[in-house]
Amino acid sequence: MFRKILIVTLIFTILSIPTYAQMGPKEIRKDLEGREFRKLVIPGVKYEGEYNIFVVYVEPKGIIISINKGYFGYEGITKEGLNSFFSSIWRVFGYGISKYPPTIKVNFYIQLGDEDSLIVEFPIGALLDFFKEKISRAEFLKQCEIWINGEKAVIEGDVIKVLGKEFKMDFTF
Repeated sequence: MFRKILIVTLIFTILSIPTYAQMGPKEIRKDLEGREFRKLVIPGVKYEGEYNIFVVYVEPKGIIISINKGYFGYEGITKEGLNSFFSSIWRVFGYGISKYPPTIKVNFYIQLGDEDSLIVEFPIGALLDFFKEKISRAEFLKQCEIWINGEKAVIEGDVIKVLGKEFKMDFTF
């Protein structure tokens, strides 16, 4: 009798666990079409002009977001600009990302001004964990790979170090 109750309980438990990470490439691509990538804040850019955004999902690289020339008033990469950029990511990806496999990478490739560039890559599960306060900002940043102007950033706690500069991160979602 106890064995039957245990088996029924086990089956019920397995069936009641929410099914996350069930989206395949087709569903991910369709979901990406509905997201508002214009809500992203590009570091150091005044928003009087337009910029071009290209978004694809390609296995195994993940979600690739390319933002390129076409905007106005680039002022350089600043601490405030990077914080605004990270804060704006949740506006685009927040709703419904628990359906994505947590290991999918989000890859931003951003052309800034005539010479500067920014690359930010992280697993989408880290974004969700940070939002749900399962990990700290420092733990989220540790899972990011960041390149500024072709130089890989060193991340120490909440500080991004690159090009002889330090950018203290205090963004929230």
